[in-house]
Amino acid sequence: MKTLIIAALIFLDLIPHSIPYVSDIRKGLENKVRVETHQVTDKTNKPPNFSPLPYQNNKYYTLTANAKAYMAIDMGTGETLLQKNQGQKLEIASLTKLMTARLLLQDGDLNKTVMVKARDLNKVPAEEARMWLAVGDKVTYNTLLHGLLINSGADAAVTIADNLYPGGYSEFIAKMNNEAQSMKLDSTHYDNPVGWDSTQNYSTAQDLEILARTLLQNGTFNKVVGTKSETVYSENGRPYNLQNTNELLGIDNIFGVKTGFTNSAGECLITAGKVKGQDVLTIVLDTGDRFGQTKNLLSWADLVYNW
Repeated sequence: MKTLIIAALIFLDLIPHSIPYVSDIRKGLENKVRVETHQVTDKTNKPPNFSPLPYQNNKYYTLTANAKAYMAIDMGTGETLLQKNQGQKLEIASLTKLMTARLLLQDGDLNKTVMVKARDLNKVPAEEARMWLAVGDKVTYNTLLHGLLINSGADAAVTIADNLYPGGYSEFIAKMNNEAQSMKLDSTHYDNPVGWDSTQNYSTAQDLEILARTLLQNGTFNKVVGTKSETVYSENGRPYNLQNTNELLGIDNIFGVKTGFTNSAGECLITAGKVKGQDVLTIVLDTGDRFGQTKNLLSWADLVYNW
């Protein structure tokens, strides 16, 4: 339509003084068309979010960290601030539960109720962290999600794995690996939903960074991993008192994410926190002091980087 209008005005402008200011009108319309086209192009190419790029302001501060692998990532841009052995395959203990949570959030109905079975609880060794589910109790997937991520409950993980898919536990493990492949976590493999020691249950700091950053985009996940303590209830009214295993939570702008520990994997921790107002994710794998090492990483990022 605009093309027809411009063509008509061009024709009229060939007739001197037939309509006053025709040239001005024509030029105005042409400029409007160019502006509208330019605006559409900008809108299409503009990135969804803008974050300032981190830059080093102090290259001489030495980091003290003895974890076998670690990373610090600027979540706004995805820039790696620091890393050691980010691609090394290591056992990851309860960081495994991040994939368990992902499948539940992706494929489950958090309002759906499931019954706790003895066969599931019998899979959990006595020394494992748990939310203390009771056989025969009816709980929602939402309650299990909280027990999984706050208390790091192995009983919650096994109950989710046994009930989420028609094929039960074995199908759940297959789905974990399929999801890892679809996310291009090429150095990750699972053989249980909890994080029990196994040479077939491993990942890397780099893969865990991708998984954690993706999960943190989910509002439900974000809220749960930022919860220090709470009481949830079964459908039968049984209370479950949950206490987060992350000692750093709520201190120095830290708002997540997940702890892990086994004798084979050592202490592990993924942490989301604020550094100079920017979101920074840290990962430490196989260390003897996950909380101290994480503090060191965040302090290092604060001293070395500006945005």
